[in-house]
Amino acid sequence: MEYTTLTSKGQVTVPKEIREKFNWKEGTRLKFYLDGEELKVKEVTIIDEMEDLITKDLKDIGYCGEKLKTELLERKAAFNKAFDKLLEERLKEETVPLVDAIRSIESEEKL
Repeated sequence: MEYTTLTSKGQVTVPKEIREKFNWKEGTRLKFYLDGEELKVKEVTIIDEMEDLITKDLKDIGYCGEKLKTELLERKAAFNKAFDKLLEERLKEETVPLVDAIRSIESEEKL
């Protein structure tokens, strides 16, 4: 177990062992949050950012408590379904070698 000290600016240094374990480099965004009485830290993902935006929007229109949680879960499920469909469609698309794409563009320019 390693200890760190809070600076006068409210900063802490994440111990090297932990940075290496999670592959955290300079510029890695971290999220601090409470889980009961425990402080937890995790790397911010795009999913976290999306959830935070959706939560803010829901709070702005008046959701709170259990209704907020229920609506957030419903919107996350809808988003996941839409994202899965998008990925499925993209994976079906044919890719063209770069050389062929360049030839196609050059051919169109000559017309």
